[in-house]
Amino acid sequence: MFSDQVADNIVNNILRQMGATKIKTMPGYINIVTFALSEDFVVQYVYEMKENETIYLQRVTPYEHFIGEPENTDALVAAIKEDLDSYKRAFDSSNFELFLKLADKAEKAKKIRERLFLSDKYADQVDLVKVDAALDKVLAALEDAEKNLCDGDRKVGSSLFPRGF
Repeated sequence: MFSDQVADNIVNNILRQMGATKIKTMPGYINIVTFALSEDFVVQYVYEMKENETIYLQRVTPYEHFIGEPENTDALVAAIKEDLDSYKRAFDSSNFELFLKLADKAEKAKKIRERLFLSDKYADQVDLVKVDAALDKVLAALEDAEKNLCDGDRKVGSSLFPRGF
């Protein structure tokens, strides 16, 4: 199916119709697709179409997230559309800047975690126990936020610092 560029070109044309502002195709059917939601905010995806018909899809901007392995080109376009539509809705929220700030901190934490575990030296166990306890609180706060989802920009009466922060 992917022995030529037909499927690749079809997907790219559909994504352009969806508003992609930039598509870069590299050898090996690796594609980088950029959608500009404003002059200073983009959502970017990388998808790779393997000759064995496997597709890998990942959002790389504003933060990395493996979306999955769509079963075909229609599922690939649908997955990008669903994720992009979610970003378009979120972009209009008054919480969007705070969300980006949280995402940035999570990415920074991910990079520090990698350095801690892949370093030539070992992290102090006491430090790791503190991090583990702090992450338990963060996860609990995220779960509370997920339970408190609402239709408006702000839920009335919700606490800014749930569960012991």
